[in-house]
Amino acid sequence: MQLGPHLLTPLRPEMPILTLAPMAGVGNWVFRLICARLGARMVGVEFINCRTIAEGSRRAERLLDFGDAQIYGETGISLLAAQIYGNDLGLIAAGAQEFERRGAQVVDINFGCSVPQILRKGCGAAYLRDLDRLYQAVRQTVEAVQVPVIVKTRIGWDAESINILEVVRRVEDAGAKAIAIHGRTVVQKYQGQADWDWIARAREVASIPVLGNGDVFSYADALRMQAHTGCQAVMVGRAAMGNPWIFAGRRGASLRERIELAVEQVRLMGQYKGERTGVMETRKHLALYFRGLPRTSELRLRILRAETQAGLVAVLEEWAESLPADIEADLTLSEEEAAALGWGGNG
Repeated sequence: MQLGPHLLTPLRPEMPILTLAPMAGVGNWVFRLICARLGARMVGVEFINCRTIAEGSRRAERLLDFGDAQIYGETGISLLAAQIYGNDLGLIAAGAQEFERRGAQVVDINFGCSVPQILRKGCGAAYLRDLDRLYQAVRQTVEAVQVPVIVKTRIGWDAESINILEVVRRVEDAGAKAIAIHGRTVVQKYQGQADWDWIARAREVASIPVLGNGDVFSYADALRMQAHTGCQAVMVGRAAMGNPWIFAGRRGASLRERIELAVEQVRLMGQYKGERTGVMETRKHLALYFRGLPRTSELRLRILRAETQAGLVAVLEEWAESLPADIEADLTLSEEEAAALGWGGNG
């Protein structure tokens, strides 16, 4: 898949090109670097309000910490795509320039967010009701930066006003280099089923790459989406939170691999956000990595209540040392299976 000067290729010839979707509160540089190392060919920065960038606040500095940009630039393992949203076209373009200055290799404009408070302010998917404004937002941003500009959107506002084919034409005319399409309407939010047929139709008319998104819960789903739609790449969002190994074309990982990744993530998050915040924000990932743990197990409670990096790492390493040497299976266990391994039960 050609994206401006960048050629994206699958991790392996038989795989689709897989990318990490921008996710608010998730896409920090630690998690996106983990996904890139496992095989994500483009990784998304959590979306950033153009007005926040202009403020120059402490929060803006945290969101604009592209500390991993140099790694991608030097190694080529992935592309760093920074996503922006907002209702001021000039600030969107200026924010894109700041992204570029800080090392983003791709600028991604969000036209797909369906959160009500975002829509009320004329941001995100609100642009789907004014395609002239959407065109101008893309055009001004394309003219402001040298890096490729892509967009992420939905198939339309509701079932009676699906306009994704016109959106594709507008963003192409405005100079966008690719379009990521979530196969739901704005009204649907994340309910119901993503309509992959509309992604397929968009792919038929598009002269730029199409990234498919929506209802990709596993690697098998990614294969089905590409086969169904013909999209050039598949964008993975929520499924990656509990299973970043999806980018390696795997169903999951062994328990030992999960623990080793958890330890690394806790330590890196401590460097990135400080010990307390790093531990707090990593625990939500650990709850997903170890979802097979019974909710009332003593081990689960110790993991999710740990408040220090040293304490959490100690719990994880103690657990790893207690594992049978031959345990390699993917772990999504019942309480009975967990108890049989010696780490379940009520605490």
